Amino acid sequence: MLEERKRPSNVLLAMAIAPAPLLLLIWHLTEGFSLKPSLPHLYSRITPMVLAILSIVVAVFTFNLARDEEPEWGPALPFKVIEGAAVAYIVLAVIFLLLIASTYFMP
Repeated sequence: MLEERKRPSNVLLAMAIAPAPLLLLIWHLTEGFSLKPSLPHLYSRITPMVLAILSIVVAVFTFNLARDEEPEWGPALPFKVIEGAAVAYIVLAVIFLLLIASTYFMP
C-alpha cells in the first residue's frame, strides 16, 4: 500500500501548544472572571481581550498549517488531533471574549 509516514513539524507542534498559555493567562488576569478584579482596568479588561484575539489568530494559523501538512495517503490522526485542538482553542477563546464583554463592559 502507498503510505506516506509523516510527523507534524516542530513549528506545528509549538503553534498547537501556544494558545493554551494565553488562555490560562486570560483566566489569571481576570481572576476567574471576578466582578471586582484587583488589577487595574488595563490589565483585567483590555489585555485579556487582546490575548483572546491573539489566541484565535494563532489557533487559525495552526488549523491551516495542520491541514496543509496533512499527508494525502496514510495515517493522518496526529494532524486531525491538532486540527481538533485548534478548533477547541478558537471556541474557548470566543467564549472568553463573550465572558469578558458581558462581565466588564455591559452594565
